[in-house]
Amino acid sequence: MTITPAQFPFESHATSYSLRNAYWLAQASNIAYEKKDRIQPEAAKLGLDRFAFLSKDDTEGFVAANEKVIVVAFRGTEATHLKDILTDVRMHKVQGPFGVMHRGFLRGFDLVKDDMLAAIGRFRNADHPQSLWCTGHSLGAALAVVAVATLLANGQTVDGLYNFGQPRVGDQVFADEFNRRFAGRHFRFVNNNDTVTRVPPREFGYRHTGELRYIDTTGGIQSDIHFWQLFLDRVKGRIEDFLKPGTDGIKDHLMCHYVEHIEKALRSKA
Repeated sequence: MTITPAQFPFESHATSYSLRNAYWLAQASNIAYEKKDRIQPEAAKLGLDRFAFLSKDDTEGFVAANEKVIVVAFRGTEATHLKDILTDVRMHKVQGPFGVMHRGFLRGFDLVKDDMLAAIGRFRNADHPQSLWCTGHSLGAALAVVAVATLLANGQTVDGLYNFGQPRVGDQVFADEFNRRFAGRHFRFVNNNDTVTRVPPREFGYRHTGELRYIDTTGGIQSDIHFWQLFLDRVKGRIEDFLKPGTDGIKDHLMCHYVEHIEKALRSKA
């Protein structure tokens, strides 16, 4: 049975990591994959009664709000399309907010940038401004990073970024500046052997942003895991998946599994 907003309300003014907010933003990221006529009704179930689509070419998402929060969620993409975006990654670097970024991610966001800013402006209560949150899965997570960087560079306040299966977005300079400006507000969930979280490669100069929340083979969420423990747990995940249908790294990337693990963690703390 899915958790309802009444059971675990969104913590709209949280200033540090919130498992509740991780769950609600994971739900928002998952909703972004629904058929278009289902997205707004599903967002309404989260208590978000104001809604605007973001859709241009292959970039999709939504902005939704109520009297307490504004949520920007970006849709991911099929693995084959993400592979196309990342092709020849060394050549596809451009200057963006805070440093060098992957050109495909920046261009994808630019397609809906104006619509996103306009929706946030429409939904913002000037007298009692809501907190602003961003989220996404896979390609959507990369777009969410670019969105937050853009908002911060324009002097706007963003209260949190929770991403799932996030690729690397920019170089070391970008990652350092993003983390400095947004310290303690960006949390990056990685489900065991999720392969998308390892691209673009570090060898090409790309680095991750945010604080890692690693989901281990038991479904537990680890916030402080040593490299060697991480390596062993990933090996364990591959062994346990051996001879099962599908590829471990692709199955671990599915957004539905992120939602399941975070919901389980939230219930266990109830």
